[in-house]
Amino acid sequence: MSGTPPVKILLVAKDRTLRTLLERLLVGRGFAVVDGGTGADTVALLASESPVGLVVCERTGPGLDEVALFEEIRRDPAHGRVPILALPPADPECTARALEAGVDDCLAKPFHPTEFLARTERLARPAS
Repeated sequence: MSGTPPVKILLVAKDRTLRTLLERLLVGRGFAVVDGGTGADTVALLASESPVGLVVCERTGPGLDEVALFEEIRRDPAHGRVPILALPPADPECTARALEAGVDDCLAKPFHPTEFLARTERLARPAS
């Protein structure tokens, strides 16, 4: 064991089946996964779960929508630089809105697990 704690990923996914699948993929790659809950929960968790290496967001559920969540994260000086991977529906308008709100990358659903893991690795474990 290297003694280095695993990179923590805050996972926000309203779809329970997708959340379970993504969590299994991430844990299998050695990440620690925290359930991000709803959009408002995610903002609070960023403050309490530091350091977070990546936020992965599919849908936030009721309350704060995804774009508002991305903008809120980017406004916060303490957490504004945490990488964000958005998982929007296969709609160019949704992808454009997420990118305009400051996400680092988008992967439209449906996607292949291999591509999801590659993008996650790139964002959560950038080359030194």
